[in-house]
Amino acid sequence: MTEKKLQQEVNKIRKGMRFLDDMVHVDYKTGKGHLTKKQTSIAQKLFKLLRVLGWTVNFNNYKELRYSTAEIIDKRKCGTLVKVRPCGDKYKNQTYLGILLGDLALSIRHTVDKKGIVTAEHSHYNPAIFIPALKDIVYGCGSWWSEIENEEQLKQITNNDIDNVWYVKALKKQIQKQS
Repeated sequence: MTEKKLQQEVNKIRKGMRFLDDMVHVDYKTGKGHLTKKQTSIAQKLFKLLRVLGWTVNFNNYKELRYSTAEIIDKRKCGTLVKVRPCGDKYKNQTYLGILLGDLALSIRHTVDKKGIVTAEHSHYNPAIFIPALKDIVYGCGSWWSEIENEEQLKQITNNDIDNVWYVKALKKQIQKQS
């Protein structure tokens, strides 16, 4: 398949996508993700395209492997006290005192340039929060949290607090429009 044909196939798939079609829906209570019918269709088209391309990586052809020397964790705000309400049924909508460890890389990204150099870099950084009462670490993407600057801010994070976050309001409006 030529590069031009590949680009045409990818553009066909993109053309049918809407704003939220690339977001996997996750049930905040169970943590289980699910795809909509449209997302399933998009994924099937992508898998078909990948089968046609016969993606295989032969590392013997690459000249060099480079890796990021950046830290896996950004500790600039390490030690900051936070209030955190983890998502999921097992937490029973409880708000906890937490300690921000910093922004932790959740994955590694690889790129290959035209000279055959493979580079591995940390990516998808997200706040890591230690909750002493649970002896566990949760991530910002799996909780509602904010920094604590004074005693008054030690209140519980309520459903009303969550419902009043601007992007939660926007998502709810978008879901209502689709219903």
